[in-house]
Amino acid sequence: MAKVGHNWLNLPQDILLEVFRYLTSEEKANVRATCKYSQQLIDHPTLWLNSTIVLKCLQSCNSDFWRTLRKRRIRSVVIKEATRKQWQKMVNLLPDLTAVTIDVKMNLESLCALRPLANLQKLQLRNSLQMLDQELLREVANFKQLTHLVLCTLVFGHNSSLCHLSELKKLQALTLHVRQKRPSLASLQYILFRLPKLRELSLSSVDTWENLSLCFTAPEMKKSKLSECDILEPLCISHLQLEKLSLLNSINGPLSDEALKQLSNVCSLSVSLSRPRVSMKSNFLHSMLENLPSITELELSWTGPLAEYVKILPSDLTSLDLINTRLSDVDVQLLSDSSGKTLKHLGLVLCSGITEIILKRLPKQFPFLQTLDLSGCRLLKPDLLFGLVKLAFLKEIVISDNPHLTDVIMKQFRTLTDNRVHVAQKNKRNCNRCDCIFYSQSLS
Repeated sequence: MAKVGHNWLNLPQDILLEVFRYLTSEEKANVRATCKYSQQLIDHPTLWLNSTIVLKCLQSCNSDFWRTLRKRRIRSVVIKEATRKQWQKMVNLLPDLTAVTIDVKMNLESLCALRPLANLQKLQLRNSLQMLDQELLREVANFKQLTHLVLCTLVFGHNSSLCHLSELKKLQALTLHVRQKRPSLASLQYILFRLPKLRELSLSSVDTWENLSLCFTAPEMKKSKLSECDILEPLCISHLQLEKLSLLNSINGPLSDEALKQLSNVCSLSVSLSRPRVSMKSNFLHSMLENLPSITELELSWTGPLAEYVKILPSDLTSLDLINTRLSDVDVQLLSDSSGKTLKHLGLVLCSGITEIILKRLPKQFPFLQTLDLSGCRLLKPDLLFGLVKLAFLKEIVISDNPHLTDVIMKQFRTLTDNRVHVAQKNKRNCNRCDCIFYSQSLS
């Protein structure tokens, strides 16, 4: 064993780092504990690129912990528990942070403590705000370098306070999830047409807005009625550049022609429909699917039948996620006829109506799949899983809550695919998307 260990240590560092890249965090910790050389390798920054560290209690973090994070060049953290003094310590010890998620109740002073983070680009305030008020939004607007902003709150404050976000001219992605009192469509319209680089937008509980088209319609070129914005009126763009749009808990009428023109660049659409028992043949989703031909990625959370939409789905989809949707053999065949040769990702999460026939036909109907999410599909048994080996381009399959697929079965599956297919318990494709309680409830 000593000889094997000696040979292992003599491998080139680049090869060892490549091997370690496939280890889980727990496995890395075990290797790190073996010797100082292994510790040095495991702490190499290349193994921690795009890693996010969850800080459950800053008070328990000692100097060795902070030193390790600096060695690994950690740039993203999630704060679960901290006082303002502890936040200031973190900012001083990790001044190069680019992404901070605050998942704990906070106040204005706590947010101000992040000001020294000159490289901060992504800020998430989730599950932490009882009210999104004017003072907090004004402070958020001070982070001029932000490219991604996630705001999750129970109650929204005065509508005019939202205009402060129009100062974030570098903003590329905005998530605004509000559970109770929400901003007006006019205030949302105000900022959307004053953020020239905005490409991604996620809104929750839009079912309470009677005319969703308003926020996607160019405002008249005149002085805003929002009194707090009268002094310095930011320039208004003529056309939205949104490419990704997410609307949660939604039930609205068809969008206007003007709104559809403003959304012509949308290629990725995520919709959660909140009242499936209502006739959906004239809702906003129908108007979008029929009038936005550029959509190539679609996520649909809808407890009704796919038959409502399958005939108007954009052709040549490359990615499709269906959540809680009722399927039929005919629906899947129609989907195959339109996007069978272009679909690279397919998610059938908690879908009803899945039969053995549907699972057996997947390799033939969607031969170019690279990722497949069958979370919650308890019908997937070993013989059906082994049939998926025929998917020659498959790189990842997501399986959860399945009593039939043991570790032995999964090992056999990996052997049959020459270990080219990664088996995951949770899809990480949308790891950067907000996972706040409002989003979770929309998919429940």
